[in-house]
Amino acid sequence: MNFIEQLQTRVDWNRVFGVVDSLYSDKGFTSNADNFARATMVEKALDKFSDIDRVDQNGYDFEWEDQKIELKMGKNLFYKRKDPNATKKFKVKSFLSETKTVEDFKQVSTFDWLLVIDLTARRVVVVEDAHARTLYQEGADGAMIELKHGDYIECNIGVVNPILPPINLSYLYQQADQHFLNF
Repeated sequence: MNFIEQLQTRVDWNRVFGVVDSLYSDKGFTSNADNFARATMVEKALDKFSDIDRVDQNGYDFEWEDQKIELKMGKNLFYKRKDPNATKKFKVKSFLSETKTVEDFKQVSTFDWLLVIDLTARRVVVVEDAHARTLYQEGADGAMIELKHGDYIECNIGVVNPILPPINLSYLYQQADQHFLNF
């Protein structure tokens, strides 16, 4: 089985997108600081509802067999425009803690696959590392990428019927905060 087959047949996308729907409709998340908690929980959902292991290493987020996977996700990556099979530009590498340039990032391989998930359109696409690196562009604070048809392999994940968790994560965070600070 290859990585694309793994994504198409061995991930419970109903549960992964149920977590996504729950997190992004959770009224308890009100600030940009909450985005980190949401992104981390989506990563953890992908780990839990698949055979892909979240490792959160520098340069990649997951491992499957001997392959390293970098995850990028966002809302409305494939937005309606002239080409519905192209993404808007999104950041793949950050300059904030690095002294590297886009050209440096193009030369260094840190993952085997770039996994891109559009949280709104529920599209899952994969780009091989060597090709992804050729697409890197200069951005304000990092290397950006824009995918066009032919740059990626789209995974057929079928019709998604989200299965939502029974409780909002923000409520559980509030409970944990109260317990932690109750001393």
